Amino acid sequence: MITERIIERITEQVGRTGRGSNPALPKRAAGRLWAGLLAAGALSLVVAVSAWGAEIVTVTLVGGGRVTAPLLRQSDEGVVLDLGHDVLQIPAKRVLDVRREDEAAGEQARIAADRGIFRTGRLEAREVPALVRRFGEAVVMVRNPGGLGTGFLVSREGHLVTNYHVVEKHTQLQVTMFRKVAAGAKPREGGSADAAAAGGFEKVEFRRVKIIALQPLRDLAILQIDAEEKGGDLPEPVVINDRNDLRVGDMVFAIGNPLGMERSVTQGIVSSTTRTIDQVRLIQTDAAINPGNSGGPIFNARGEVVAVACAGAAVFDGLAFGIPASELIDFLVHRDSYLFDESQPQNGVTYLPPPFRPRSPEDESAKE
Repeated sequence: MITERIIERITEQVGRTGRGSNPALPKRAAGRLWAGLLAAGALSLVVAVSAWGAEIVTVTLVGGGRVTAPLLRQSDEGVVLDLGHDVLQIPAKRVLDVRREDEAAGEQARIAADRGIFRTGRLEAREVPALVRRFGEAVVMVRNPGGLGTGFLVSREGHLVTNYHVVEKHTQLQVTMFRKVAAGAKPREGGSADAAAAGGFEKVEFRRVKIIALQPLRDLAILQIDAEEKGGDLPEPVVINDRNDLRVGDMVFAIGNPLGMERSVTQGIVSSTTRTIDQVRLIQTDAAINPGNSGGPIFNARGEVVAVACAGAAVFDGLAFGIPASELIDFLVHRDSYLFDESQPQNGVTYLPPPFRPRSPEDESAKE
């Protein structure tokens, strides 16, 4: 752009000073022109030196476009890229994601191979429809004899996460999975032939549902479905964000079953990351969360789960809450401390016997 402006100035000068068929520049104008060329060259050299050794990034824009170039500066206001012939400044409101070149290789390698029954990692930013297509099938409906909620698949072994209050006081549960089928394809075992014929979503019902662990204080529960009940075919599980990098103003979206309306997607922003209610830290968002969304995932712009939907204000619009991903990870890691006990189904806490300590001589003497 700098070079283009210089050329425009040259053309303007020539047009103003040309005489007949032999246009010429006055000495003073020529001097100013050479000074401008030297200044532009110096500026280009500064930009080139500053870009020398700069890391290569790929910026994903709102709308799905991408720009790959050396990164000159990144701040809360946006990013500045070196395009070689120009410097591009992109406002933060137009940026979905900034990824380093070394991060761009092998997304699967960045997803933790195994953290027990779940996985974490950093994904590439996408538009919401693309993320819904990728992870939408991992979101399920959880039914109990008294109502319903939402859950989501965290492992290929059939482990699910939902809210404690979705399964509270119930042991007979049913999980409904919504699987995409191509038009005319053979329906899956337990699936709907009508959905297959139309090329839509078929319902796959799982009735063998185990309660693995309960955490009433954090309102979380781990369930497990029997994959073999429907032929062992399960969709890709979600990826949980473990970097605690959620910021106020970040875009988020939720998938759930509000009021039984299956596979509903709502979008909003993060209103607060430090809201505390009854001594429990929650994520506040203006994405619509209604009864039936409980236990469903809240995703960021990369499709990583950043919270578990737990409450929405029925009276006020734009006021909803989720349990942070850090709390979810802690529960998943320490799930053995909260194993479900059939003899105390609503306890949510397993009391382990104290370690054996042999008697010491001091104990014997004190007893005498």
